[in-house]
Amino acid sequence: MPRKKCKICGKWFLTTNARHTKYCGGYAPGDKLHRTCRQIGNLKGREQRELADDHPIIQIYEKRLNTINRYVKRGTLDADLAEVMKKLAKDKELRAKSDVAYAKGAYEKEMEQAALLAEAKIHI
Repeated sequence: MPRKKCKICGKWFLTTNARHTKYCGGYAPGDKLHRTCRQIGNLKGREQRELADDHPIIQIYEKRLNTINRYVKRGTLDADLAEVMKKLAKDKELRAKSDVAYAKGAYEKEMEQAALLAEAKIHI
């Protein structure tokens, strides 16, 4: 069995399967919630995936910003209304990152151009 060094606590451990395990199953030093290194590592991996440029939540947000900016450039969308739409889009993106049910449900629909425009008109 191959041995690996845990990337969190630095202790050596045996890998029990063919997976590329990075973290041991022991308790993480200094963690007040008594989580294992593997649990901490999983959380870190999730944070990294959420920050990645190709994350679907970020892609939807970036696409919407680009559309709003194009409409403003063409003169088909008022700049003040566009700013409200951008703020709404950012709020929705942040909510989707923290609320999995929202991200899987209403997020994409609420980020559509027509839906953002209608909501922004209510806020003005």
